[in-house]
Amino acid sequence: MAAAAAARRKQELEWTGRVTAAAPAATADEAWALLSDFLAFHRWHPGVAKCRRVSGSPRSPGCVRYCEGVPGRAGGVAGAADWAHETLLEHDAAGRALRYEMNDNNMGFGTFFATLSVAAAGAAAGTGGCELRWEFECEPVAGTAKEALAARLQDGIDGMARRVEEALAGRRGDAAAAAVAMEAANSGDVNKLGTSIAV
Repeated sequence: MAAAAAARRKQELEWTGRVTAAAPAATADEAWALLSDFLAFHRWHPGVAKCRRVSGSPRSPGCVRYCEGVPGRAGGVAGAADWAHETLLEHDAAGRALRYEMNDNNMGFGTFFATLSVAAAGAAAGTGGCELRWEFECEPVAGTAKEALAARLQDGIDGMARRVEEALAGRRGDAAAAAVAMEAANSGDVNKLGTSIAV
C-alpha cells in the first residue's frame, strides 16, 4: 500500500530539474554562510522583495516563511507580486543544503519541492569557487511549460550567485581597507607629543 502511494506521488511530480550557477569568487563555505538562512532569501534572490518568518526557527525543519516577489516581475496576476508560503523540510549544514516545500501561493503551483545547495567547484583542479544548485520536483503548472519554469529558476540562481559574490567582494574590500588603515596608523608619523598620526 505504501509503495503504491509512493509510486502515485512520483507520477504526480513529473516535472523535475536542476539549474546551477557558478560563483568562482566565493568558496562553498562562504556562499553557504550567506544562503543558509531560510529567512534571508530576499537578500540573495533578485526576484524576491520580501521574506519573513511566519513560524518556527530559520534553520529548523518546520519553519514557515512568506516570500513576496517584485510586483509585475513574473508569473502571478498582472501587476501583482507573486507570493508563497514555504516550509523548511531539511537544513543540512554539513551537506550545505536546504530542502523546502511550497505551500499556498498565487503562481499556480500545486505540489512543489525544491533543494538549494552549495558545492565546492574545481576542488580537484584546485580552481576554487563554488556552484549554487537549485533542484525542483513538482506537478505540472497549468499554462506554463517546464522550460519556462526552469528558465525562471535559472534567472533566479544566476542573480543569487552575482549577489553572493558582490556581498563577499564588499566584505573583502572593507577588510582590505581596514588593514590598510591599520598599517598606516602603525607606520604613521609621530608628532611632538609622541602620538601617531596616520598618513
